Amino acid sequence: MSEKLGVATYRVESGVAVLTIDSPPVNALGLAVRTALSEGVARALADDSVAALVLICAGRTFFAGADVTEIGKPILPPLLGDVITQFENSAKLILAAMHGTALGGGLELALAAHYRVAVPSATVGLPEVALGLLPGAGGTQRVPRLIGVAAAVEMIGLGQHVNARQALSTGLIDAIVEEGELETQAIAFARDLLAKQAPLRRLRDLSTDLTLEQATPVFVGFRAAHPELFAGVKAAEGVLQAIEAAITLPFDMGIEREREISRFLIASPESAAQRHLFFAERAAAKFPGHEREKAPAIGTVGVVGDWIHAPLLEQKGLIGDGAAQAIILAMSNDGSQPLETLSRDATIVLVNRVEKLDALAMKMPDPGAVVGLSYTRGVAEIVVGGATRPAAALAAGVIARKLGWAAIFVGAVPGLVLGRLAAGLQAAISALLADSVAPADIRATGKAFGFAGGLLPDAAEGGVVDAGLEQRLVWPVLAEASVLVDEGAAKRSSDIDFAMVRAGLWPLWRGGPAFMAERVGHGQLTEWMAATGHPAQLAS
Repeated sequence: MSEKLGVATYRVESGVAVLTIDSPPVNALGLAVRTALSEGVARALADDSVAALVLICAGRTFFAGADVTEIGKPILPPLLGDVITQFENSAKLILAAMHGTALGGGLELALAAHYRVAVPSATVGLPEVALGLLPGAGGTQRVPRLIGVAAAVEMIGLGQHVNARQALSTGLIDAIVEEGELETQAIAFARDLLAKQAPLRRLRDLSTDLTLEQATPVFVGFRAAHPELFAGVKAAEGVLQAIEAAITLPFDMGIEREREISRFLIASPESAAQRHLFFAERAAAKFPGHEREKAPAIGTVGVVGDWIHAPLLEQKGLIGDGAAQAIILAMSNDGSQPLETLSRDATIVLVNRVEKLDALAMKMPDPGAVVGLSYTRGVAEIVVGGATRPAAALAAGVIARKLGWAAIFVGAVPGLVLGRLAAGLQAAISALLADSVAPADIRATGKAFGFAGGLLPDAAEGGVVDAGLEQRLVWPVLAEASVLVDEGAAKRSSDIDFAMVRAGLWPLWRGGPAFMAERVGHGQLTEWMAATGHPAQLAS
C-alpha cells in the first residue's frame, strides 16, 4: 500500500520504507521536492513498523542538483540544509539509492544518509564551481571527512564528475548494485545492514585525515596546478577556504563558515557572470522563437568541394558522400561550385561562404535547407538566411557540436558577430595607439581586465593600469555588442556572451560584452557613444 506525499510516494515493505521522489525532468531540489523529503523522513520516523528508509528517485536520475531558478532569490522553507539535518539525525537507518547523475545538492543529500548505493552507470559530483559557487549544503564539510582532504580538493575544486566505480573506490558510495535492480537491491542492502546491526554512520562525526599543517601543501599545489581557477574567478579559493574550515573547526562551525563563503560567492559579480553564461550555453542550443522544436537526427555528412575541416569530420566518424542527409558545400574563393552535384533530398546544406547566402540559397534545390557556417576559434556561427527553416539551422548546430565546437545562430550580416566584436577591440586599441597611449599601459590595463595577452599590443610588462583607459578599451566592444543585438545580427544577446567567452575573446568572469553593456545601461552607453563619436547608434 503506497501513500502520496506531494511529489513523493511512500510505502513500506517488510520493515523498510521506500520514499520515491518523482519530479521531472531531473528531480531538482526545489520547494516541492524539499517538502516531500521532509515529510517523508518524518513519516518514516513516526512509523513503528519501519526500521530503515530507502531514498530513491523515479525517472532518469537521482536528484541532479538544486533548482537553479532559486539561486539569488529568497528560498522558502524547508531549506535543503534543514532537510539534510533531518536525514543525518534520523534515529532510523537511511540508505540513498542513486542512478543517473547525483550532482550538487543531490549528492549533498545522499551524504547525509547513513549509507549509499548506486548503479554502475551513475555519476556523482559537486560541480558548483562552474557557476562561481561552492557546495553550500555541507558538501565541503562532509566530503573531506569521507574521502580525505586531497581527494576532496580535486573533486570539489575542479567540479569533477565521478563515476560509480571511482566513487566506490574512494568511499563516496558503499556498494554498486545491478542496473535495473536498484530499488530491489537497495532494499536488500538495507535489510542486510539491519541484520548486521550496522551503526548509523554520520559523516559529521568523522575527522579529516590531514591537519592544517599537512593540508597546506595540498592547497598550495592545487593553486599552482590550476592558476586559471584563481584568475578573476573566486569560487575555487572559496572551496579551499571551506575545506580548511572542515579541518580546523568543529562541524557546526564549519557549516556556518561554508554558508558564509557561499553567501559571499552568490553575491559576487563573478558568480553572476558565470551563472549568466551557464544559462547562455543552454539557450544557445535552441533556435530563437522555436525553443521547443527538436533538431532532426543527423547521421553522416557529405562534403562537396575542398573543406578545410573535412578531416575532422572523418576523425569523428561523420564523413559521408554527396548523397548524405547533410551536405557541406565548400565554395571556392571565386564563389563558384557546381550545384548540380547536390542531393535534392538533403535536410541541410551548410555553405562555408556566407557573404551572399540568400542569393546562393535561391539557386539551390531547396532554399529552406541552406545554412551558412563560419568557424572562429572553436565557435561555429550558424548563419540563418531569409529562407532558412528552423530545422535546418538546428541541424547545423548539431553538426557543429558533434565536431566539438560551440555554436550560435546569427544573421547574415558582414563580419558576422565574432568578427565584428574582435574588430571592435582592435579598433579601440588602434585608436589608443594613435593617441600616443603607451602600448605597455594598454597591455597592462587589458590584462588586468582579463583579456588574453595575444589580443593586446606586444609590450614590456610593467605598464600602468588605468580605469579611464579600460573604458576606452572595453566600451567600444560593449557598444558593438549592443548594435549587433539591435540589428538582429545576434539572435540573442546571451549568444554574444557565450560565443565571445568560448572563443577566448572575453574573460569568463566578466560575463560577456552584452552582459556588461546591460549593466552599464542603455542610456549611459548611448551618451558615451555620442560623446566619443562612435559610428553606430543604438535603438531607442
